[in-house]
Amino acid sequence: MSTRLEPTQIGAPTGRLSDWAIAPMHFNGFAGLPTTKGVGVESPEFSCFGHRWTLELFPGGEEGSIDGRVALWLSNETAKAIEVEFKFIIKHPNGSGPDFSRGDDGKISKFTPKGINGDAVRDVWPAIGTNNFARRSTLLGYLVDGTLIVEVHMRTNKPGQQSAPFVPENPTLQNMLKDFGNEESADVKFEVGGTVESAKGRRKRAKSPTTTFHAHHYPLRLNAPALADMCKPGDVSPTTISNVRPEIFKHLLYYCYGGKIDKDDLQSDAKDIIEAADRFGIVSLKLEAEACYVDTVELTLDNIVEIVTYADSKNLALLKEHCMDFLSSANKIEAAEKVSFDDIPSHLMKDLMVALARREGEGSGNGDTLSTMRVSQLRHLAHEKGLSVDGSREMLIDAIKENGEGGETEA
Repeated sequence: MSTRLEPTQIGAPTGRLSDWAIAPMHFNGFAGLPTTKGVGVESPEFSCFGHRWTLELFPGGEEGSIDGRVALWLSNETAKAIEVEFKFIIKHPNGSGPDFSRGDDGKISKFTPKGINGDAVRDVWPAIGTNNFARRSTLLGYLVDGTLIVEVHMRTNKPGQQSAPFVPENPTLQNMLKDFGNEESADVKFEVGGTVESAKGRRKRAKSPTTTFHAHHYPLRLNAPALADMCKPGDVSPTTISNVRPEIFKHLLYYCYGGKIDKDDLQSDAKDIIEAADRFGIVSLKLEAEACYVDTVELTLDNIVEIVTYADSKNLALLKEHCMDFLSSANKIEAAEKVSFDDIPSHLMKDLMVALARREGEGSGNGDTLSTMRVSQLRHLAHEKGLSVDGSREMLIDAIKENGEGGETEA
């Protein structure tokens, strides 16, 4: 039999990593910054982890950059070394495109004190970054009112601390999902399907078989108010739901219980999910499916009228904006010849003018940035104020103004 002694610590043990600290850097007028290689724009000093830092942006790249690439370098401005994990992130302004992120994930970089030469052997330097962050031409599409927003994410070790105590996360969501479809505890019931399917140029089909779903009124009341209004707890007879495929209805119920719909299902059934979510008042799911549809739909001058008319009928502001961005960037003569503007609702011409103004850089100094904000920005601002985010650009702007924001809102 042996006895194991407590471990003996020699020196201060490395602690767990801190939470990420995020420093947003706003490079205003990015399109007009000099693009000569080696010419940079340095941020003012900012503080993080007891150190002073600067971020330098090279719009035309550093001497070692590939032509057309932007360089970013983070510098330690304090006369003391520090080890941090860091990365640079530039997010797509409307959330419909990929974010740019560069950094050595999981690697702790050592920044030497300001003014101390680096050591190539040990790979330590006072300034560390990347010469080839992204193409400048691509980043021009990521500007917010002409500003390039670079987020500097940093975290460091907490020396001498023990690992964080284990605390289980709030089990409410998982417990809700475990009760999804529980027939014994369910207090409402739905019978879905059985409708006659027909479409232009297609023969009518026989009624599809119905599927019964058991659910609980409480999550429906909170997350699908229109659906909750169709039934009452304890109803003996099931509530009939027509014109919705059972697999789509199952997605909706699962979402109401806190579940996340698989990305492949969201992509393949985006329009059906939008239709059902809009019908039953599940706004957040409607917007999630809309964003997925925007990300996958291929716009052409041949289908633009059909898609923008659909977007208007379902009040899909993000999709309408996507269509107007497409029209504003299209060849004007070709668009005039191919697109039947008489078939586009006349009130959407205002959205088109906003897209054209935004593309040409107008409206950035008139004190009313709400009028040129992206739909995602307006929705985010409305959400922060507890307002509805399911509406057109005009509805969102009017609601924000009525809430006291007026015309002086900044992006």
